[in-house]
Amino acid sequence: MLGVRVEFFATLRESLGTNSVDLDNVDTVGEVISALIERFGQVFREAVMEGERVKDMVKILVNGKDIRELRGFETELIDGDCVSIFPPIAGG
Repeated sequence: MLGVRVEFFATLRESLGTNSVDLDNVDTVGEVISALIERFGQVFREAVMEGERVKDMVKILVNGKDIRELRGFETELIDGDCVSIFPPIAGG
């Protein structure tokens, strides 16, 4: 069984009402995203996704490394990994 911690930051943390969740039985970042959409619904999808891909300004890190520099949604996870999701920072 694979256990992964997902941490939320900034406005995403406020929208979802939690700092983090633990997920089991996820092998890739894509499976994490699917599980989060299933769990949090439209709130998560609208904050993070643009169609079937991550919004340009959203950062998803696995153990501190951007998934865009890894294998994107195909990035494999192992037990104990930490996935961090940073929404775009608004302001001006």
